[in-house]
Amino acid sequence: MAATSVTGTGLGSADGQNKGSAHMTLGVGHLIGPRVVIAADGTLDGSGDLVVQYPGLDGTVGDYIAMAVDADATAAAAVAVQMTMDSTSTTLTLKGPNSGVVNYSVVKKGIAS
Repeated sequence: MAATSVTGTGLGSADGQNKGSAHMTLGVGHLIGPRVVIAADGTLDGSGDLVVQYPGLDGTVGDYIAMAVDADATAAAAVAVQMTMDSTSTTLTLKGPNSGVVNYSVVKKGIAS
């Protein structure tokens, strides 16, 4: 199936499809509810440690929830994560099984900003 317009008008155009004000286009930031801001996996070192650093997030540590789980579903082990923030970076410190693979995420609480 192909677009029916290459001119920017008519049935194949994306222009003028919003109902209401032309300034009312809403982005993902207006969605209500929690928002995943980091999601990844990593391998812990031989001592069971992993430190990952990301660019700074808005707000404070209390605005976010950090979670981590062991990726080994057959013999899952306990995994812990601590999140710290400063003006330029967000750091996650993970602790779990030696050389284990972990899945981790950071979720912004409440209403997305």
